[in-house]
Amino acid sequence: MKTSVSGIKTMSKNNYSDKKFLIVDDFESFQKILKRLLLGLNVQNVTTANNGIQAVKLCENNKYDVIFCDFDLGRGPNGLQVLEELRYHNLLKSSAIFIMVTAESGRDAVVGAMEYKPDGYMNKPVSAGELSSRLVKSLQQKDALSAIYFALDNGDYQKAMAKCDEHINATKSRHKNWCLKTKGELLIKLARLPQAQTLYEEVLADRPIFWARLGLAHTLAGLKLDEPALQAYQKAYADNPASLEAFEGAANMLVKLGDPQAAQKLLEQSSKVSSRSVTRQKLLVDICKINGDFEGAAKAGRQVVKLAEHGQHKSADNDLDLADNLTEAALNSSSEERTKELAKEALDTLKKTESKYNEEDVKIQSKLVQSRAHASIDQDTLAQEALNSAEQKMANSALKPNLRTQLELAKSYFQTGHKDKANELLKNLALEHQDNPIVSARLDKLVDEPVTQAGKLAVVKINKDGISMFEKGEFKMAIKNFMQAIQKFPKHLGIRLNIIQSFLYDMKQNGPSTEKVTLCEQHMHVIRNINKDNKQYKRYLSFKTVLNTLDQNLKGDK
Repeated sequence: MKTSVSGIKTMSKNNYSDKKFLIVDDFESFQKILKRLLLGLNVQNVTTANNGIQAVKLCENNKYDVIFCDFDLGRGPNGLQVLEELRYHNLLKSSAIFIMVTAESGRDAVVGAMEYKPDGYMNKPVSAGELSSRLVKSLQQKDALSAIYFALDNGDYQKAMAKCDEHINATKSRHKNWCLKTKGELLIKLARLPQAQTLYEEVLADRPIFWARLGLAHTLAGLKLDEPALQAYQKAYADNPASLEAFEGAANMLVKLGDPQAAQKLLEQSSKVSSRSVTRQKLLVDICKINGDFEGAAKAGRQVVKLAEHGQHKSADNDLDLADNLTEAALNSSSEERTKELAKEALDTLKKTESKYNEEDVKIQSKLVQSRAHASIDQDTLAQEALNSAEQKMANSALKPNLRTQLELAKSYFQTGHKDKANELLKNLALEHQDNPIVSARLDKLVDEPVTQAGKLAVVKINKDGISMFEKGEFKMAIKNFMQAIQKFPKHLGIRLNIIQSFLYDMKQNGPSTEKVTLCEQHMHVIRNINKDNKQYKRYLSFKTVLNTLDQNLKGDK
């Protein structure tokens, strides 16, 4: 080490001479300032990029040791997306240092940036002192742990853990905590969950470190200990309200435990902290759909399309899903004016989608969603024309339609009054994919009653278990059982009505509440288009009458 005139310690010249630096910023003036500061710190090799696309291309051909990347890069991918892209394509060495630089100080930007776990975060303007301090600290750690980083880059996780143990067991190690954290993450990656649980619990017994609490939550979730995992995630975000990872984990546990309404509220709460994660917004879309909140699904879907536009998550599926959710929202809206607004947005979205993506599958799927969007506003002729166009394109294609296209076709058949065609198509798909549980699950989500054998057997067991709980007076357990089932069979009328009946008996036993009546009404809203010929219709009307009475009584008591 040597000391500069200002008293700031800097790394010796040799420590920088073999390291490659990359500056990513859309302002050349800042590039020059930062480059000058680095040259003043004896850095020898500096490359600059004006945008995220250029940065990723440079990283495809070069292995940089230190990257300074601006958060806001103008048009194209931002700094978060650059970091995500580099990691996704393994273009960033474990030993590399990625420092996010930004002039933004808003909470959404800061939390969003830190969620991606860069090695450092610096605010503009950057001073020579701060720059030197960050580099020295980061490079010292990277050098001290170089053997671990080398093993990680080569996928040798056993050796990486062995090297971590050397630091953990050393009498004095400045990097013990980092090595414990890394070892825990590797144990989870290798599915050695009991060992991971022991590690995190031992760390927490010594002191309440956040990363250990979050790691324990992930481990418990992996062990399918849903209740303890939920409690661990709740403790984690109580300790650190900026941990969106903890919010997401808790939401996943709430869904598994049969409370998707609470999961939706939690994710919406976390979105107020930062809404920059594509995966979290996709999770919110899925949970909103379980809850029958298609406007909420569309709102989250808009974020997905926006955030994914310049990153690795970009896909025509995002745009098509958004249009589909807008169409569902239009179909479920009680306002004629709102229905027209949502249908128009769906059609506009599809028009943009077809201009962005030139694949034939996308064009066919777009026409199928168009047919449903037109049907939502009673434009039956246009709906049929769009359906006919899609069918003609499929007939002219030399290739068999992919699974998504066939599922979209089934949904459009249902919506345009071709129920027999829809059921026939789904039965054929169920037979074709009978050995694929993932496809079978997708098919059963489209219909009131499951079409797959596995789905039919599952519903029988669900109802048997739930009715048994109900008859024993265990209404809360029955509700939990049926709520978990709704995740797999969101359109199943009988299960929705079983949830409502269990709530009604629970309120009869424990007294009514506005919250429980509201939950019942949400389920009633999802199935409100039930056909009068349906065998469940009388039951539906009976529950509707009881809920209206309860609602009026509760309002009268206020």
